Amino acid sequence: MAAFDDRVGIFTTDTHLVIRTWDDWLAHVTGVSQRAALGQPLETLFPEIATRGLVSRFERVLSAGVAEILAPAFHHYLIRCPVQEPSAHFDAMQQHVTLAPIRDGSDMAGVLVTIRDVTARMDRERDLAEQLHSPDENQRLDAAERLTADTDLDTAEPLVGALSDQSWRVRRVAVDGLARRGSADAVSALLRALHDEHENASLLNSALQVLAMSDLDVITPLVDFLDDPDPHLRTYAAQALGEQRTPAAIPALVHTLQYDADTNVRFHAIEALGKCKASEAVDLLLTIAEQDDFFLAFAALDALALIADPQIAARLAPLLTNSLLRAAVVDALGQLGDHTTVAPLCDLLNLAQAPASVVASALARLYDRYQATYQEGAFIADLARQHVTAGGEQALLAEIAQAGQGDLRSLALVLGWLEGPAVDRTLTGLLAQPSVRREVVEALVRHGKVATLHLIEQLARGDMETRQTTIIALGRIGDSLAVPVLIEQLSAAPDLIVVTAGALAKIGDRRAFHALLPLLGHGDTAVRQAIASSLNSLGHPDMPTYIERYLADPNPLLRESAVRIAGYFGYANCIEALFACCRDEDESVRRVAIEHLPYLDDPRVVAVLGAALMQETPRVRAAAARAFGQLDEIKSLTYLVPALADADPWVRYFSARSLGRHAYPEALPALQVLAQADPAPQVRLAALEALGRVGGVRAVAILAPLAEAEDADVARAAIQALGSIGHPDAMPPLLAALHAADPEHRVEAVQAIGGRGGLDAVGVLEWAAATDTDDRVVRSAIEALTRLATPEATASLISLLADVSRRELCISALAQLGAEQIAVVGRGLSHHHPGVRSAVVAALARMKHPRASEALARALEDADASVRFAAVTALGHLGNLPAGRQVAYMARTDPDINVRRAALAALAY
Repeated sequence: MAAFDDRVGIFTTDTHLVIRTWDDWLAHVTGVSQRAALGQPLETLFPEIATRGLVSRFERVLSAGVAEILAPAFHHYLIRCPVQEPSAHFDAMQQHVTLAPIRDGSDMAGVLVTIRDVTARMDRERDLAEQLHSPDENQRLDAAERLTADTDLDTAEPLVGALSDQSWRVRRVAVDGLARRGSADAVSALLRALHDEHENASLLNSALQVLAMSDLDVITPLVDFLDDPDPHLRTYAAQALGEQRTPAAIPALVHTLQYDADTNVRFHAIEALGKCKASEAVDLLLTIAEQDDFFLAFAALDALALIADPQIAARLAPLLTNSLLRAAVVDALGQLGDHTTVAPLCDLLNLAQAPASVVASALARLYDRYQATYQEGAFIADLARQHVTAGGEQALLAEIAQAGQGDLRSLALVLGWLEGPAVDRTLTGLLAQPSVRREVVEALVRHGKVATLHLIEQLARGDMETRQTTIIALGRIGDSLAVPVLIEQLSAAPDLIVVTAGALAKIGDRRAFHALLPLLGHGDTAVRQAIASSLNSLGHPDMPTYIERYLADPNPLLRESAVRIAGYFGYANCIEALFACCRDEDESVRRVAIEHLPYLDDPRVVAVLGAALMQETPRVRAAAARAFGQLDEIKSLTYLVPALADADPWVRYFSARSLGRHAYPEALPALQVLAQADPAPQVRLAALEALGRVGGVRAVAILAPLAEAEDADVARAAIQALGSIGHPDAMPPLLAALHAADPEHRVEAVQAIGGRGGLDAVGVLEWAAATDTDDRVVRSAIEALTRLATPEATASLISLLADVSRRELCISALAQLGAEQIAVVGRGLSHHHPGVRSAVVAALARMKHPRASEALARALEDADASVRFAAVTALGHLGNLPAGRQVAYMARTDPDINVRRAALAALAY
């Protein structure tokens, strides 16, 4: 199966709509060859585009810089082409067309046009629509199910008609199908169903899903339903308004919460206000939380947690004294509290019979949020350490003894913030629990040498996995007191020896030298490598003497290890012995000696490697081919090109990789043969990588067809290689790969374009991030823009903030940019969309840089209250008020009560 969709064509124009690129698919379906199309005005080749008024759509793309879609249901096609397969309903190809801007920096450079043949899809839709009128219920049900399941069909019209089908089974499937589309017709029909058939629970639930997905104006009719005499309809209306998550629904929901007589309706109004993040309802919800109606109080606490107003935490703290609400209040504080919440939570933990698990969970959530947002989890830990008393410590210790896996992580994390013998003893015992090992090790390492004795005790009684973790912790602590005990572990199983060698290397105590040396001849490869690495770290002055002796030892494993060390350090007393090892009777010794020759500054190296590449065993030949990649001599070309025809695939593999590292253009013909036809997959991939490293127009000509290979691995490797080539000819096949059917190919194309860089890459990456339907592609495009880190790439990330589904990814990306991009990020505070400006505030806050704080201060003057609120809250969290006087003034005079409260909180920080 081909890796690319063979029903898609792409062409580009300049700003005057003169065709710049024209692919093979378009040449085939239109009958206009590439030679005839290039350089021609679009209207000259296809006058019907102008007569049908479609030129204005191109002009809008160029003037506004936005993408345009030509839907087949309305426009049918951009360029009239014959159908490619017989059609029962159409005499011309039906096309889905996307027009996207091409940017050159801040200027428009042209239009990228994608044409997809959707004739077959439209035929299926027409056939199924006719089947929906069959007198046979099973036929109609089958049509409805196929319309619902076929995600290629994007019109809701047939399913809207099926809502009135006499069969409840057909109606139910139709509603499910409409829930996946949310068109204007679908929403209108479902609103009528909601009003007329609101006692049909199945239909209503599906209708609510449709409304939740719709971006059309459904608020007004739903608000009207809140006044309906039927409480069931009012309940469903409140649910639907909550799913819309729009501020426009808040006033009606607040009114319902205040005055509706039905408790169930009020409950769902509370839930809806939480989903709408209705900060206007905070006072009302707090009042409900403080009352005795626990049914509504719990819902109010959940809603307040969703609203996440920073003022809520301080006002919820008094409710900790309510034993019935305490757990819910603690949970809410964990979700929305800040560092001022730590003290009241710790005070609760310090009480007798404290709910230790619940409090630890809240503190852990605070820690995780501060760590993820500001990289300041340690701040929460420090505050907790100051406020937890001996009583709180005992509560945690007692709870850990009986905790289940769900609570263990938060309990271990919080306990790790404390210090003392009982804490270290308990934490060390938890090393046997895989779910908390990371937290425990980090805590014990932080506690330092005071934990060494507890770890040594644990080492004597733990199972294999626990002992490994304990040894790693001892190595990270670096206490020489552990060296004798660790040396004892060198006689244990191979897996334990490996981690012990690593720990001894970190401690760096030379007492381990003589204990490690004999293990250089151990029968396990991983052990020998770990021992060699550890000895290298110790840097003992006697090492050269011992290694020279071992190079002639009767044990070939010991000789092999000695070669690795002598070759790496290039000991002068060992050079002749290393060359002798290239002729050793043991193949492994010869192979390792050949691999390490490039580390020696000796004129004999090239000749010895060349002889090995031509005369040795396959494993040694492969080692020689790999070693040539580490040399700079042009002479290596003489040996490596013939080796591309070696009978052994690994020799060909390493020869191709070494030629790629040297970027020898003379190797292109031989690499082409391997890339196109070598029977070994790894050799083909290595040849493709080498072609990308060599680069140039000849390499592009070889790689471009392979980017469309049926073998997915070959296609992806070719795309990667094209991304390594800076030649302009490499861009068109990469753009084509962005439309591949396989999302993995699109990910590779995005990464390749990002690695290639340049102004043209920024616009393409922004388009991919904005339009692709696969999360992996979107994430890769945003990551690529982040790595580019140019002003143009930063501006693209800011533009993408307008899409709520991309916002968090882009905020994180912007926060990773260096200080040199702060000014560019700060320009986002002038964006016309308040949601984008608030997101820029969040990104600047996460940067934690003085210049970022200065930029945040400018947002205090924003016309939108939500942006001012975000800015003043961020400055408060940062503990940095470059505009302290202005914040104080805002606390008294800002027209928005929530901004005034946030300003007061910031001043209190």
